[in-house]
Amino acid sequence: MALMISEMVHATAIIDPEAVLAADVQVGPYAIIEGAVHIGPGCVVEAHACLCGPLVMGRNNVVGHGAVLGKGPQHRGYRDEPTGVRIGDHNVFREFVTIHRGTAQGAGETVVGDHNLFMCSSHLGHDVRVGDHCTVVNNALVAGHVTLNDACILSGNTAVQQRVRVGRLAMLGGMGSSSKDIPPFILQQGYNCVTGLNLVGLRRAGVSNQTINALRQAFRILYREGRTISAALDRIAADFGETAEVAEFLDFIRNSKIGINPARSSDRENYDIN
Repeated sequence: MALMISEMVHATAIIDPEAVLAADVQVGPYAIIEGAVHIGPGCVVEAHACLCGPLVMGRNNVVGHGAVLGKGPQHRGYRDEPTGVRIGDHNVFREFVTIHRGTAQGAGETVVGDHNLFMCSSHLGHDVRVGDHCTVVNNALVAGHVTLNDACILSGNTAVQQRVRVGRLAMLGGMGSSSKDIPPFILQQGYNCVTGLNLVGLRRAGVSNQTINALRQAFRILYREGRTISAALDRIAADFGETAEVAEFLDFIRNSKIGINPARSSDRENYDIN
């Protein structure tokens, strides 16, 4: 397909002949677009950014100054296979964000959904899957094969180990890290330590008080009553399984391949029903 260059591409930008840009794409000074990069309508690529194909980007995305999207994975087994990155719509990649393409050993591509915000110097490794409306804060590091489900938050200077799943509306607090799955709606802080429900996130998402109370009870049964995980999940299912969010919570944990983290024993029940 022929290269399309509009008057909105700065004269100092370097655009590969393989690249295809929608007519209204803005490309800033000294930006580099190399290889088979397809950029949809309404996108903005700021100065000194670098996009490397194979990469497909939807509409109305903003790629900030110095961001690098689509370079090869930091993986010892990578042999320059033609893997890629696929990005949806309405995402913001702020200054110096890095996103690496997939591996032949993995899914073959790194995938980002819609309406996500990646703040300065955050990183996505190879074969990562990101849903919609996620927030990845400054200097957060996401290793290969991680899954970030919708509307989760990784706070500043956090680290997520490879193959971890982060559930919908879960939050990893600042400076925290995780080597195990973080279930939906959970707040995790420090290293591998659950501290409660992400109440602020639940309320901002419009989750009802009735549902939040059911999740509170589920949290208590799983993390506070000393049951085995299987026994706790059975009890939660029997008592609260008809609540959709509780069913989602249960399904996530039951499908975990690497397990979940315990709760910090010193935390008291500010998550209880009073």
